[in-house]
Amino acid sequence: MGVAQLTVRGLDSELEARLRQLAARHKLSLSQAAVELMRRGAGLGTETANEPTIGHSLDAWLGGWSPNEARALTEAVRVFDAPDPELWR
Repeated sequence: MGVAQLTVRGLDSELEARLRQLAARHKLSLSQAAVELMRRGAGLGTETANEPTIGHSLDAWLGGWSPNEARALTEAVRVFDAPDPELWR
């Protein structure tokens, strides 16, 4: 089976910018970057956990925790690791 070719028209400026960013970041052609985004959108991609991709459109709004904040949260919820003896009587 041969490789199909497709012409895509009507890319808005936001999508074009994201496509160019992906191409530059991974040293891909625009065509290769477009194929990668289509594969991801179809659930066939190999995205990494920390990379902004299709399906993570709210990432920029969610922010993140510093290592110190993550440690503080882990310590704060550690009390929930052990069952409450009062509940298991």
